[in-house]
Amino acid sequence: MTYVYTKEPIAGGDIIAKYVDTDGNKISDNVVKSGNVGDAYSTDQKIIAGYIFKEVQGIATGTFTDQVQTVTYVYTKDPIAGGEVTAKYVDTDGNKISDDVIKSGNVGDAYTTDQKTIAGYTFKEVQGSATGTFTDQAQTVTYIYTKNNVTPSTKPNDHSEAPESSKSNGNKNDSTSENKNILPQTGDNEGLSMVGMISGLFLIFGTIVVILFKRKRQD
Repeated sequence: MTYVYTKEPIAGGDIIAKYVDTDGNKISDNVVKSGNVGDAYSTDQKIIAGYIFKEVQGIATGTFTDQVQTVTYVYTKDPIAGGEVTAKYVDTDGNKISDDVIKSGNVGDAYTTDQKTIAGYTFKEVQGSATGTFTDQAQTVTYIYTKNNVTPSTKPNDHSEAPESSKSNGNKNDSTSENKNILPQTGDNEGLSMVGMISGLFLIFGTIVVILFKRKRQD
């Protein structure tokens, strides 16, 4: 007579399938499977709303052992367009002094806004979150500036130049007057010279006539 025996099953360690995002955050319930040592197991990739499967860490299919085994399914978040972040630049009266800067991104992404250097203005304060993360709502960040005091430029004294102008004009008039007085004197000198020349010619001519007359009488 033959007696046949079967091996007594030995409970294996559980197989735990986890579903997380890239930061390790749980995004779906774990799936736990049990079996005896040597039995086969398999785990499944889930379809999770808002996420895209990236990779699996561990052995997705295998056999139970006497140890607990973990299989991790990693997902990336399906990007969702966030509300825009608008940075405004105004003076203390709320008047726009520079163009707005608009930034876009997906929900959860980080954003930063910048303080501008604006000619004629000094930064005072910022209202809103200068840095943060995009949400499904539009956000506004307002940079407020005070206007710089403008020192008036010194105007030239018109009265101080007036005497110089008058003095200059006076000198011109005096010079012209002097020239007018000089011109007649020059004309008189020329006239006197002409009279002198004519008188000299008459004197020479008279002398010649007298000499000729005397010679004729002697002959």
